[in-house]
Amino acid sequence: MLYKLAHILRDRFGFLWNVVEWLNASVFALTHRAALKKIPEILQEFSDKFTLRLAEPTDAAPLASFFAEQPEESFKFFKPHSFDEKTLSKIIRNKAFLAFLMLEEDKIVGYFFLRCFVNGKCFKGYMVADAYRGMGIAKLEGFAMNKVNEILGLRMFGSISPENSASLAVAKAVNEVKILSTLENGDYYVEFLPKSKLIA
Repeated sequence: MLYKLAHILRDRFGFLWNVVEWLNASVFALTHRAALKKIPEILQEFSDKFTLRLAEPTDAAPLASFFAEQPEESFKFFKPHSFDEKTLSKIIRNKAFLAFLMLEEDKIVGYFFLRCFVNGKCFKGYMVADAYRGMGIAKLEGFAMNKVNEILGLRMFGSISPENSASLAVAKAVNEVKILSTLENGDYYVEFLPKSKLIA
């Protein structure tokens, strides 16, 4: 229900959506202040060959370039938001939209996010640079998101196309995947659960 409502507000009532986003971000940042401060340390735990960190305002332009460099087929199943610099700058400044980067030295090779809500839910997504696929980066992003979400204490959701076998395989490698419903576009609406948690 929340997933559909969010999309209706975003697509049809832009001003109201902006107000809701501002309120959500403000309350979320206040209520999760202590947990949010721990995120850089958690990302450092997963940094070795690649560096994981939160995106900063100055990353908007490089991130826009990262998306522009990816082949068109990379966006067949990944359309969480627009990919222009203005949109990315707004996202990065949103305290409830946790945007993360994976870098090889100064080069962005992966992007992932947790879109958080004050009702205790979040939605996740990720992309790996086309030239870096098959290197376990998506799984590393998934495990990092799990650890961050663990301290935030949120239920984690997302959508996966049944045609996107690679994404489904990654999801099952890092989480138990509970399919809740099928969306109008044919995607599965899923909840991502800890591996140790049994699915009812």
